[in-house]
Amino acid sequence: MSVAALVAGGAGRPTLSFELFPPRSEAARDALHGAVAQLAGAGPDFFSVTHGAGGTTRAAGCELLAHLRRETRAVAMAHLTSVGATRRQVVELAEEFFARGVRDVLAVRGDPPAGRLPDPAPEDAVTRACDLVELVHVADRRHRVRAGAVAPLTVAVAAFPASHSPGDLQALRAKQDAGASFAITQVTYSAAEYAAFTERVRAAGITLPLLPGIVPTTDPARLLRLQQLTGVPVPRELLALLESAAEHGEAARRRAGTRFGRALARDLLRAGAPGLHLYTFNSAPAALDLLEGAHLGAGTPTVPSSAGRPQAPAVPHDAALAAGGSR
Repeated sequence: MSVAALVAGGAGRPTLSFELFPPRSEAARDALHGAVAQLAGAGPDFFSVTHGAGGTTRAAGCELLAHLRRETRAVAMAHLTSVGATRRQVVELAEEFFARGVRDVLAVRGDPPAGRLPDPAPEDAVTRACDLVELVHVADRRHRVRAGAVAPLTVAVAAFPASHSPGDLQALRAKQDAGASFAITQVTYSAAEYAAFTERVRAAGITLPLLPGIVPTTDPARLLRLQQLTGVPVPRELLALLESAAEHGEAARRRAGTRFGRALARDLLRAGAPGLHLYTFNSAPAALDLLEGAHLGAGTPTVPSSAGRPQAPAVPHDAALAAGGSR
């Protein structure tokens, strides 16, 4: 069953997915492979793998996709970005993914590489996410001519629950009309925000399933860094909660943040979310702590006890952008 079908309700329960980014060193790769093994034990429906701006992590990303397909039972979804790319380059990259057996793509506009001024855009640059979605379908049609019968294609896109801009709703509608399957939201800290966003989306005639993106909420420094990079404010009450708990030690802070994350996960599911998408920062402990007690329903293995799990490392730049950059 395709990821699109699972998110649309075919799983018979809320879906579970994890986002990863390609490692930049051999040591990071080994650590990530260990994290993947732990995360796979939670029975996710899919992993998504970010694609660095300008192809900066293309080889490592393809290697990670292959590892996920080889070592886990979950679907491996590839991010496909259009920043600085021409229409031809987008089609060629999508065809490369299809040739490697990838049939699930997250089409996001992307951000220029950090610390580098954007190069002048070519005349046929892909600047809109809806055009990116359309080009993925063009690549799929070309691939089917050569490969014959293939598995169904899933094209996920991004959505922004914190935004009240009519332009963002129009952009999401355009992605739907171009052939998007479902949307993964930018990081959210509020089930009420998600529910209100869902109402605005439906009123705009958008029927795409909206999969909420969440992060472990145990480390205030990481959350503030994420806020700086994504523009999504961290709730003041969450920061106050973590600051107060930290007076009793690091373990107390992690427990308080984990309780907040678990409650958020449960509230999102009660608000009608079709599943949960966790931005993991390439670390298993905090993500699994959050899921423990989230009650995803029958068919999802019980997450092992959090006892003894180490604290996750600080968030790298690529991971922060994955949790809510320009999509």
